This record gives sequence, structure tokens and C-alpha cells, in this order.
Amino acid sequence: MVAPDRDRLRRAFRVPAAPAAAPVPEAAPAPGDLRAFLRARGNLFGAEQAAGPLGPRPVVELPPGAEGGGAAGPFWRREQRVPAEAVHGAVPLAAGLQFDPAQLALLLRAPWGAEVRAEQCLCLDTETTGLSGGAGTVVFAYGLAFVRAGQWVVEQLFLRDFGEERAVLEHLAQRLAEFPVPVTFVGKSFDRHRIHARLLLHKLRAPVLTERHVDLYHLARRAFGGGLPDTRLRTVEQHCLGLLRHDDLPGSEAPAAYLAWLRDRSGPVDRVLEHNRLDVLSLIALLGVLGGAAAPVAVPGLAPPSIRVPGLREPGLRVPAPAGRGPRGRAAGAVAPGRSRARGTDGSGTAGAP
Repeated sequence: MVAPDRDRLRRAFRVPAAPAAAPVPEAAPAPGDLRAFLRARGNLFGAEQAAGPLGPRPVVELPPGAEGGGAAGPFWRREQRVPAEAVHGAVPLAAGLQFDPAQLALLLRAPWGAEVRAEQCLCLDTETTGLSGGAGTVVFAYGLAFVRAGQWVVEQLFLRDFGEERAVLEHLAQRLAEFPVPVTFVGKSFDRHRIHARLLLHKLRAPVLTERHVDLYHLARRAFGGGLPDTRLRTVEQHCLGLLRHDDLPGSEAPAAYLAWLRDRSGPVDRVLEHNRLDVLSLIALLGVLGGAAAPVAVPGLAPPSIRVPGLREPGLRVPAPAGRGPRGRAAGAVAPGRSRARGTDGSGTAGAP
């Protein structure tokens, strides 16, 4: 039997056409179905990319560095030596070499602080794939600073892919053994626990969860008290180091930048590494200020706080503040706020600061 032509029959008997069926929306993935959720998100992302008018994003190259590594494989590494006359914001970085251990011990509230010397310190800052804890949070960049031959050396380590993590951790373990006093900012509650988790994952050992740890965040709270609006690193930099960052990538954007760089090399990891480098230089300068080797200096328009050290009547300044300070507290000949004179050179002679 021949199937009837339904459209001709509707026209002959003047029957209106049936309305078109509405498209059935794609069913949402069931709760807990991670595979279906990721597939749906991937389809949506692919559609957005196809409809995007900008096309492929430019590739971001890593700054000039060297190939580090050992038995576990290679990784990206950059080393920059900081000249003795370098200034970060308005604070000479030489102050980080000449801090007063007695004042440091009073702020630490720990007798072992009186035994700490700059040659034992390892300034340490990390960049991670997330701001929460857990074994899934990977440290993809490390900023280190230590003293060699009476000079600060800034070293940065970076994972070009997750397979390089063990090699980086082995190198970091050597640095922690060589310089046994970590100097961080909020590192006692964040950085060192992320590092410890990654070391455990790779079955490596390193002295990271140690009693001798100088967390400058806690020292700043004790030294400046209510003299600051808060004790975030950016606030301390502006009020105590005379440093106002310009065009700085916030640390909260570092995870997205790194994951985008892994995906298609478009994430601004060069800005992440510069942010990390400035953090490390701030640790050096702040160590000198809190250790009584330099006076706090604020950016123009702000007043520097006074340091209050319980048990120390008059903290001495072993490194004088820059001479020729103007009426608003800025040193004559100093760089503009937000710029650092901490210029180091890597193996190719490239200046380390912008």
C-alpha cells in the first residue's frame, strides 16, 4: 500500500498543519557524573571557540632561562644575582643581609631567632594551580632567594608540564637542606604545606615542616600592629617598602594563566613569573626592615608605620635610610613607586627587572 501524501490531504480538506515539535534540550548530566559534565563543558567551550571572532591567541614564551635538572629529568630554571646596591621600592636589598638577629628573635618570640643569619635563610614563594589545599593542588612555580658570596641570588623554577615536577622537587629539596631557615609570607599556613603534600606524593623527603621558619606575615602583624589598614603583602609593600606595583598580575589569576598556557601556550605565565620575582624581592626587603636594618618607607601620600618590638626600646638601623629624602618621604633619585632597582643578570646577561 502506498503511503498517503499527508500534506496534499491536509490542503484538500483544509486542515491546518501540525505545529513543529520544539527541540528537546540536551539532558543535564546526572549529579556525580563527572565524565558527562566535562563532556558537556567541552562541547560548550568548543562552540564558543568556533564562534569567536578573534581566532587563535598568541603564544606566550617563557622568559630567558636555563635548562636545569638531574636524574629525574629537565625543568626550566632562571637564576639572577642581585647587585649590592639594588633597591626594591625604596628599601636597599642589602638590608636583608644585615638584619639584627636579636630583634628578629623578639618578633619571632623564639630564642632560636637570635642564631639566624642571612646565609641560612631561603626566601620562598610559590604559585599553585589553586588556592585550596589537598593533593590535587600542584605548585607549578617556585621563587627562591639565598645568599652566595655575600650576595643575594634569586632563583625561579617552573613546570613546563606536570611530568617535570619530580625533578623540580628534588632540586628544591637540595635548596632546603642547604639553607635550613625558610623565609615566607603566610608560608607557615600555606606554602610549606603545599610543598609537603607534593613531596609526599613523589616519596621525597625535605626539611620543610620545621620549627625554624620565619613567616614575615606574623612578624609584620606584631611589629606594625594597628599602624596598617591590614597586613596583606601589597599593603605592607606600600606602607613599609615604598613599592606600588603597576600592571601586576594578581596571584589569584595565576592558576588560570598557567592552565591556559598548558592547554595552548596562551596563558600569561611570563607575568606570573614576574609577579613571583617581585614577591621574592619583597621578602628580602621586608626581612631587612623587620630586622631593624632599614627604616620603613611608604609611597608618596602614605605615612610609614613605626616598628614596635616588645622588649627592645630603640631598634637600631644598621643600614641608613636612603639620603636626600624629600618632604613626602621619597628618596632623592629613587625610582618611581612600583619600580624595583633590583636588577640581576642571568647567564645571558639579561637584566632581571623591568
